[in-house]
Amino acid sequence: MTPPATLSALPLEADAFAPFGAVLGRPAGEPTLDRGDITFWHATGDLAGLAGSGVTGHLIAHQRDPLLTQIERHVRTPEVFLALDGRSLFVVGAPGEADPVGLRAFVIGPGQGVLLHPGTWHWAPYPITPTATFLLVLRAETPEHDIETLDIPPHRLEARAVPSP
Repeated sequence: MTPPATLSALPLEADAFAPFGAVLGRPAGEPTLDRGDITFWHATGDLAGLAGSGVTGHLIAHQRDPLLTQIERHVRTPEVFLALDGRSLFVVGAPGEADPVGLRAFVIGPGQGVLLHPGTWHWAPYPITPTATFLLVLRAETPEHDIETLDIPPHRLEARAVPSP
């Protein structure tokens, strides 16, 4: 009987992993959008192999006053938010006509994710921790061609006693 071969693990680095795929994490380059409440890198991974124009994005949400005054939606685009670290309040509203009264807030933490249906109203997460990092999956053309933003009456967000996941 032949003894098993030894397979030594390597650090997960982009160059070493490139023949097999892409390492998903915080990109080294300049963000696509840095507006104070969020820092976002668009198209950090190409998912075109899924027979569409899917990409990943990397989002860092920064702690701020939890006062919601705007919501947005992507009419034709589903969107995934996968929490990598930190805990946040995540606001959503049903697809269709905007209904600020029908908005719901959820606490999302590391290892939890959501898939938003096309047309679902939402806004960038409001971290409970100093920052919260998310991996996003969306269509490549979303930021330029499939976004509708709406001003709404202010909503003060609060995190009640919600257990950690």
